[in-house]
Amino acid sequence: MKHILAKAAFFALAGALSATAATLPTAKEVQANMGMGFNIGNSMEVPNDPTGWGNPFPTQALMDSIKAAGFNTVRIPCAWDSHAPGGVITETWLDSVKAVVDSAMRAGLYTILNIHHEGEGGWFQSNIGTSVDNGIDTKMKNYWTQIANKFKNYNERLMFAGANEPGPNINTWTQQHVNTLMHYYQTFIDAVRATGGNNETRTLIIQGLNTDIDKSVTNAPVTTFPKDKVEGRLMFEVHYYDPYQYTLMTGEQDWGASEPIQPQYYYGDYTKASEPKRNAGYNAWAGSVDTKLGSIIHPQEQFAKMKSNYVDKGYPVIVGEFGANVRSPELNGSDLNLHKQGRVQWHKDVVSAAKQYGLTPILWDMGNESNSEYDNMAYIRRQSEPVGKVIDTEVINALRSAYGLGDYVNTGVTHVEDFISGGSAQCDAMIPECGWPESLNLSVHASFKFRREGNTLQGKGTIKLFDLKGNLVRTAGSETTEATTMQLQGVRQGVYIAKCQGKTMQVQVK
Repeated sequence: MKHILAKAAFFALAGALSATAATLPTAKEVQANMGMGFNIGNSMEVPNDPTGWGNPFPTQALMDSIKAAGFNTVRIPCAWDSHAPGGVITETWLDSVKAVVDSAMRAGLYTILNIHHEGEGGWFQSNIGTSVDNGIDTKMKNYWTQIANKFKNYNERLMFAGANEPGPNINTWTQQHVNTLMHYYQTFIDAVRATGGNNETRTLIIQGLNTDIDKSVTNAPVTTFPKDKVEGRLMFEVHYYDPYQYTLMTGEQDWGASEPIQPQYYYGDYTKASEPKRNAGYNAWAGSVDTKLGSIIHPQEQFAKMKSNYVDKGYPVIVGEFGANVRSPELNGSDLNLHKQGRVQWHKDVVSAAKQYGLTPILWDMGNESNSEYDNMAYIRRQSEPVGKVIDTEVINALRSAYGLGDYVNTGVTHVEDFISGGSAQCDAMIPECGWPESLNLSVHASFKFRREGNTLQGKGTIKLFDLKGNLVRTAGSETTEATTMQLQGVRQGVYIAKCQGKTMQVQVK
């Protein structure tokens, strides 16, 4: 692993950080460097506990591996409401999120941080009604004010996305629904801009209706968009999981008395003549195969709509999620091989079409490595060692080929430390968890007040250790203690946030 240790890093680490606002590049200029992206799904958006759905806390090793695999952008779905008693996000959770953002930025990744809602009762996205709810509006303002203040001095590689998949799952959006959603987006934009610093010109992302392409094009033209006090700093987001019966559906479904039974599709563009109902282009209503739906033609047609309706009108577009489940153990033998061939082609088709029309495609990864009947969509290892190992090489190579990259070989990454204005990233201890080389001689940095040496934390005053839920796990010293040590023996394996004299440190206990 190579590291760039700019001279400014030592001053930042010692606590000297100037915070002068910069005029950041436009959304179009930012998007030109975003390449293809990767989602860290089922982690930070899990209510209350980011490890609650089986994935470990995201590490620097994971971010480095994402970058090495050819991705230049990472999207961090994130929960906030379950970490905000009384409407105030806990400082410990903000610090936890900062640790993940910093590791992504350090790996050189463009980083999207959103508000995700599925597991938190859908407090926002399931409650887009025909009029504004003052409670929801207040939460949007309060949460984004707190988030934006935490990251106000980060450079243009950090972007904020106001929502995830907003809106009730209805076929027909009324103008009142659209007006309500755009009002909430206006609140999001105004709250971020009001925090100042680099947030005055940071790229912000608003989402389409259910992030559905056709619903957005039909009901949300750019003339309905919220106003921004700066020009050219907004992006638009949609998702792509078409056809649903192929990418996500986990069993035959009955869609109602007036609808035909929907079979599960297995074979993508690699059709199996003996089972036409299992091919991705099969149309249950017509009882025949639609050759467009199961091929590159469909994403091309859909993404062309995004270009003409949004990109060409000044709003760069990201495809914030796309991906397809592996149909195992449902299939085996030659059928499974045929399915996997089609799945590789589907991923390549989506990314190729996105690149063709100037969109940024961001792969959805849930981290679940086992062959499960449900939600088997993992591309890079997270739940077992070695973390960061590519486990779906054929798909990753297909995505890379669309961007003119060769087959995947992990040659490491170069860390970047200058992503905060006025100096380098504030990593409060030069330890591997913070992305610093173990061989660095700590003795030359006598000005450090808070650091880790082996299984001991050292600081001045009180040291407090919190778990990722914000619970106080251990404390040592007092405000008047000149030299405080905290032993980590007996602390359960996991990731923690340590605090001392206003500084924070991510601590991994193995």
